[in-house]
Amino acid sequence: MLDHTPGGLTDDEAAQRLRRDGPNVLPSMSRRGFARIAWGVMTQPMFMLLLATAALYAMLGDLGDAGLLALSVLAVGTLSIYQQQRTERVLEALKDLSSPRCTVVREGRALHVASRELVRGDRLLVNEGDRLSADAILLEASGLRVDESLRTGESAPLGKQTGGEGERGMLFAGSLVVRGEGVAEVTGTGVHTALGEIHRSISGLAPRQSRLQEELRRLVQRVAWLAAFTCIAAASVFALREHSWTQGLLVGLTLAMSLIPEEFAVVWSVMLALGSWRLAKANVLTRQPQAIEALGTTTVLCVDKTGTLTLNRMVLAALHDGEMECELGSGDPTARFHRLLSGALRASSSGGVEPMDHAVCSVAKAAGLGGADAAWAAGPRRGIRADAPFVVHWWRAPGEDGWTVAVKGAVEAVLELCVDTPARMQRLRETADRWSASGLRVLAVAQGHAAQPGDDAALPSDPRMEPLGLLGFVDPLREEVPGAIEACRGAGVRVVMITGDAALTARAIARQAGLLGSGAARLMTGKELAVLDDDALRRLARDIQVFARVDPAQKLRIVRTLQQGGDIVAMTGDGVNDAPALRAADIGVAMGRRGTDVARETASLVLLDDNFASLVEAVRAGRRIFANLRKALGYLFAVHVPIVGVALIPVVMGGPVLLLPLHVVLLELLIDPACSLVFEAEPAPDNSMSVPPRARDDLLFSPAAAARAFAMGALVFAGVALVQWGCRVLGSTPEELRMASLGSIVLGNLLLLLWFRRGGVPRSHTNTVFHVLLVGVCVAWGLLTIVPGVGGMFGLPDKPSPWALWIALPAGWALWRLFVPSRGR
Repeated sequence: MLDHTPGGLTDDEAAQRLRRDGPNVLPSMSRRGFARIAWGVMTQPMFMLLLATAALYAMLGDLGDAGLLALSVLAVGTLSIYQQQRTERVLEALKDLSSPRCTVVREGRALHVASRELVRGDRLLVNEGDRLSADAILLEASGLRVDESLRTGESAPLGKQTGGEGERGMLFAGSLVVRGEGVAEVTGTGVHTALGEIHRSISGLAPRQSRLQEELRRLVQRVAWLAAFTCIAAASVFALREHSWTQGLLVGLTLAMSLIPEEFAVVWSVMLALGSWRLAKANVLTRQPQAIEALGTTTVLCVDKTGTLTLNRMVLAALHDGEMECELGSGDPTARFHRLLSGALRASSSGGVEPMDHAVCSVAKAAGLGGADAAWAAGPRRGIRADAPFVVHWWRAPGEDGWTVAVKGAVEAVLELCVDTPARMQRLRETADRWSASGLRVLAVAQGHAAQPGDDAALPSDPRMEPLGLLGFVDPLREEVPGAIEACRGAGVRVVMITGDAALTARAIARQAGLLGSGAARLMTGKELAVLDDDALRRLARDIQVFARVDPAQKLRIVRTLQQGGDIVAMTGDGVNDAPALRAADIGVAMGRRGTDVARETASLVLLDDNFASLVEAVRAGRRIFANLRKALGYLFAVHVPIVGVALIPVVMGGPVLLLPLHVVLLELLIDPACSLVFEAEPAPDNSMSVPPRARDDLLFSPAAAARAFAMGALVFAGVALVQWGCRVLGSTPEELRMASLGSIVLGNLLLLLWFRRGGVPRSHTNTVFHVLLVGVCVAWGLLTIVPGVGGMFGLPDKPSPWALWIALPAGWALWRLFVPSRGR
């Protein structure tokens, strides 16, 4: 039961209700604290394998390498924990949408209290510029207009009045008062507000795991089981044959270190981290790195109109004085339209935050009409009401006995007050209809005279107003949008607009953006959507380009319907109303400048400059990363074949152990930067943005790709085995055999790098990272084979070896590629 006492609640009543209902905040629904997040991250298979490898190093007594690997585990784990904690803060961001303080009446006193102290029944004083922090019912209103775009997506402010039907008599948390003032009674606080409904919607959505993450997890598990079986079997065979369980354990541990795929976690983390860094330089913030790769698989991009395709600000685009039309944008309006602008200026509030008034003032100032005549005295003013959808502002000119009134508002209502020739009135009505159909928001302006303003600034009972003309407003399309949409179309990504705006406005913006052609419009309204069941919507969804007049729940339903139809959906948005759909989509993309904290914290990607065209670069980056990941995994699979083969030679053929754990460490110093840094630096193939997204069931590493990689690795191992055979024929010592095996494996690795790097990359491209790596490998190999004493530290010959000669050719080639100008290579 609402309390309508004029003096408001007493302090005791307010305190009692605060204890009963709790503070006016949205409670944190996060069920995971730091310890639980950390436990979940560190118990993932990839991290468990990394920890196991570090433990193996420690068991071998190599505490330095064990410590370095443990530090890398800690770094990767910290990054994952940080990302998950940021997603947990999404619900906390909703709290910041309420103004920190508000004005209430208690015991007849106007008090400034913290918004968290508001309670049901409080008498709330609402003023221009306030961000509402609770739901309330209007008791009094004077020209009250409210921007509810964060809740509904509607770009134009809505008029509110006492006793209005439905939502017109209500105020909602998260809304911004752009004009007028009023008194309202709080009806809902905290979770019982409009924001609370969105809060519950978000908290019930589980974040979707990247398909690539799941595929990598399965791949790692399979390789890990294979590695465990191979290690145990090889260790047992060697120990039984050589009658030495110590040597058998050494062989088993070496095989384990060779087979355990810790590089998978490294390559995944490093490539996505570097991809995020590259995108950050292009003003795309990556909150969830796996979203970069997932964006490359996107088949449908759902975009919000307000603030995403458009600038979310009203611009005065056209004028009509009843005789002639003036399109703005190419220059200032001529003197012919100054009278219309002067009348519109007098009916506007120059100091308010109402976007249409700002647009009028901006154009009037550019035309030399900086404000209403300073000598005129401003009189009473009345805002929009249910029975009078127009603004009334009275003025008194110097030296005149009567008053001049300026009126601005809905076309039909304003023209109903006017008297003029039938032909002029017909032209105004036809122009208003034409502008509305083209997507403009149209207001009419009129002017009249009276001896005295009516009560509460009312018009005379029989007003005889003169129509000054029409104002056409538009929320402008972003310049980069048509090109970005065309690029998406070329890449096989379908773009769908989902907006809370009216169908006419949505259709006009969609045509400007290139979403709709001149033929039959593929558009569906929220009312049409509401009567469809899920099956019917799923059948029609693939043919709809624009959804208009939809609410947040319908946005979420559209996203889920598209996903159920097999699409991978990316969703862009900037308001609170977009947050549930952003969370449910495969990839959520928020606008950074105009976007709310809720949208930014919910999304996977944030466009820092609100540039829609940046999405095209993000799609390109996603496709590039997937292609390079595929190359890197192929290389990883192939490069381990000769390593494992050499480790198994003593098991099969007998003889000394050829690869020691320390040698595997040296090889990892080559493999890790090769599969992460080198492949990450590869550019996108030339056709990356002219082919459709890969199929949903297209594996990152298919059996066919594994077979090709195994064949390449086996070819390298055949070369290594041939070198071993030759060295044994020549009677080489165990140290020389190890040198031969290590050198031939390193050389084979470099050849594998060259092989897997090719494929769609321009021949003229120079991968600087690869050539720096090649020079580094040559320098390290020179130290091992030329400098006396260095090789002995690694179980290799102490004296200079003829194996040092092979570094001359690759080192010279790398230095030439690095320092000699390409000249069109």
